Amino acid sequence: MTTPVQDAGAAVRKLGVSPDTYGPTLNTHLDPAATELVGTAVAELLAAHPVDQVAVWHGADDAVLAHVVARRLGAVVTRVSELEGVVGFYPPVTAGTRVALLGTAWQPARLRTLLNLAATAHAEVTAVAAVLTTPALTDVTGPPAVALLAEPPEALR
Repeated sequence: MTTPVQDAGAAVRKLGVSPDTYGPTLNTHLDPAATELVGTAVAELLAAHPVDQVAVWHGADDAVLAHVVARRLGAVVTRVSELEGVVGFYPPVTAGTRVALLGTAWQPARLRTLLNLAATAHAEVTAVAAVLTTPALTDVTGPPAVALLAEPPEALR
């Protein structure tokens, strides 16, 4: 795990985290500057890993964060959605694509689903990133796992 970034705690606190269809998400609509700070900090954690696409579950707030991260890395965003039990990337991820998986806070089943989906597409998961550390992230084997904050800011506990 990478060492947490100090300044991001205030930005994450300002945004707050809310439940969403695909798991906890930052309230990115509340403050564009705080969102930019958090996304830039996550991109700095991922900069050591080659990334063609940043994959995130299809939720508006995580998509905003993913766009900040992808822009900083020179990558594109692919969203993952589940419709009637069918899970897929849009735009598609092709064989050999280097993908970073991004989430505010990973839930085990959601993370496993993305790892399996990338494997099925023969993509290379170069890193798994999160804003907040969760047991699901610390259990990742294979690709490096990075988290911006080792613990949620006090206001989010």
